[in-house]
Amino acid sequence: MIKIKVVNKKNLAIISIFFIIFIIGIAYISVTEDDEIPDYQTPSPEKVVEQYFTAWNNKNYPDMYSTISDGFKKIEPTAKDLRAFKEYAESQHINDVRILSLKEASNDGKTAAVDYNVEFSFLDVVRRDYPFSGTFTLKYRQGDVISGWKLIHPYGENIDAS
Repeated sequence: MIKIKVVNKKNLAIISIFFIIFIIGIAYISVTEDDEIPDYQTPSPEKVVEQYFTAWNNKNYPDMYSTISDGFKKIEPTAKDLRAFKEYAESQHINDVRILSLKEASNDGKTAAVDYNVEFSFLDVVRRDYPFSGTFTLKYRQGDVISGWKLIHPYGENIDAS
């Protein structure tokens, strides 16, 4: 003998209410969800150099570290990880970094050069300011953890030639 369980009106009403709430929830999410994800604009080489010096001034070592190519991090012992990088940056005893000028000197879409003029302040017994000028070479890196323009030789002897 086969028994057929009959759903009573009370159970049917409860199931209907849950179903209606479920449908309303899906409709609400569909209507309120932002389908457009803003395009990420890769910062220009000049902006990356600005980020590097600004982060240094603010003692924001993770932000500063993110501007350096993964290749440089692999070949430079003082940049092998964030801890080593922070120790190296702090060992320079630079209290403030002031950007005087930045100018993109060249950019072929793969390699760029940015001329910079900054002033480093050291806080010893007497405050001393030293102007410093140079050129950073940056390469556009697709394969880095964070793609974009990266410094390939920010300091030291090693150069990321990859």
